[in-house]
Amino acid sequence: MKQTRPGWVEAWFKTLVERSAFRVESIPLSTSTEWSLSEGAICHKSGHFFNIVGLQWTDPSGQTIAQPLIEQREIGMLGFLMRQGEAGNELLVHAKIEPGNVGIVQMAPTCQATYSNSSLFHGGEPPPYSDLFLTRKLDVIHESLQSEQGTRFLDKRNCNMLAVARQLVLERDTHRWMPADEFLELLSIDYLVNTDARSVLICSSWHDLVGRKPFSRFRSPFSIDLEKSACCDGRLISTSDLKRHMQTMRSRVAVERVIPLEQLEGWSLTDEGLRPREGGPFIVRQIKVIAHGREVSSWDQPIIDSKGEGRVDLVCGRIDGLLHFMFRPQVEAGLSNDVELGPTVTIGPGEKIDENQLQDWSGAELISATHLSDEGGRFFLDRSLYRVLDAGQVDGKAAGGCWLSLKQVRQLLDEGGWFTNEARSALAQLLVWL
Repeated sequence: MKQTRPGWVEAWFKTLVERSAFRVESIPLSTSTEWSLSEGAICHKSGHFFNIVGLQWTDPSGQTIAQPLIEQREIGMLGFLMRQGEAGNELLVHAKIEPGNVGIVQMAPTCQATYSNSSLFHGGEPPPYSDLFLTRKLDVIHESLQSEQGTRFLDKRNCNMLAVARQLVLERDTHRWMPADEFLELLSIDYLVNTDARSVLICSSWHDLVGRKPFSRFRSPFSIDLEKSACCDGRLISTSDLKRHMQTMRSRVAVERVIPLEQLEGWSLTDEGLRPREGGPFIVRQIKVIAHGREVSSWDQPIIDSKGEGRVDLVCGRIDGLLHFMFRPQVEAGLSNDVELGPTVTIGPGEKIDENQLQDWSGAELISATHLSDEGGRFFLDRSLYRVLDAGQVDGKAAGGCWLSLKQVRQLLDEGGWFTNEARSALAQLLVWL
C-alpha cells in the first residue's frame, strides 16, 4: 500500500514554500530579542509559550537522570473539521510550514493552536480556524485529551478533536478539503502527515471518520483480521485489569524535580545552547525563522535537535485466531500520568539502537514501514522509522508488555491518557486499511 507523493501535493507545497521565503538559521541566545535565560530557565519575554527547564528524576532502574525538557503546561488544540462531500466524508487539511519539518511542509489538522498563539501573545494573527474550535461553533464528533512525548515535554497535553462546522467553511491557500479515504492513504508516505494529524486521526471515532464499519474498506486477509480485532475483546487481559495494573505502576514512579539549567549534571549551557558533555540523544539550540504566511512572518525560538533516526515497531500477532497488538508500559518523566503504553519497540531519535530489542521479531512479516518526523515546531528534523510487523501465531507472552485487541485500543483511546505519542503514531499506520 506504499504510495508516492501525489503531483498536486508537490505543486501545492512548492507554491507555499516559495511564497513564504522560508529560511531557518542558528543564532546565539544573546542575540534574541524575545528569549533569554531567566531564573534557571530559557523563557519568552511574555511569560507564555514554553520554557526550557532542567529536570532531575529517577528512572525505574534507580538511575538518577538530569536533562532539559520543554515545559508547556497549557493544553493545545488539535482539531480536524469534517463535512459531507460528494464522495463521502471530507477533512479540511492544513499544509503547515514548520521550521523543524522534514520537507518544510507537512499536512496537519485544520487547527493546530496553543493557548499562547490563539491568545496572540506573539503579536500576530490567530492560528487558522482557531476561533471555531475555541468558541465551539461546531458539532463535536470526538474529543479526548492526549499526551505529547514525555521524554521531551513536561506535562504537555493536547485536546484532540474531530468536529463538523455549523456554517460554511471556505478554504484558505494553506488549507484544502480532501476525501477522508484519500487522506488516510497518505499516511503511508514518508514525511507527509505530521504527528498532530496522526494523533487526531487515530483518536477520532473510526466509524464516524469514514462513515462505515471500521477496517471494511479492503477485503485483504490483514484488513479482515483488523476488522475482527476492532469488534472483539482481547483474549489475555481485560481493559479494566490493565488499567488497574497501570495505576499501580503510576503510584510507584518517583517524583521529578525541576532544577535550574545551570545545575544540570552532565550538560553544558552556553550562548550556543545546551549540549550533553559526553554525548547524548539531543541538544537544545536557538534558531531564527522566516516564514511569510504564518501568524507572524519571522521569529526566533529554542528547538530540540536530535542526532540520528529513531525506530518504532508495533508488532501484531494472532492469539486464538484474534489479531492482537503488543504494547509496553513506558515510564517517562514528562508525562502527567507518569506511565503510558508505548509500542512494542521505542527507540527515540538520537538514542542508540540496541539490536537485541529487535531480535525477537526478526522473523516477523513487514506490513508497513514509514519514515515520520516529530512536531516541527519544537523538534528540528527529528525523525523515526515506524514499522508494523506481523508475527503470525503468538503464544501471548509479553515480556513486560501486554497484547491488546483493537477493540481494547479503541476503548483506551476514547478515555485519553493511556497511549504515548509514539504509540498513537504507530497505530495511525493502520488507518490506511480503515
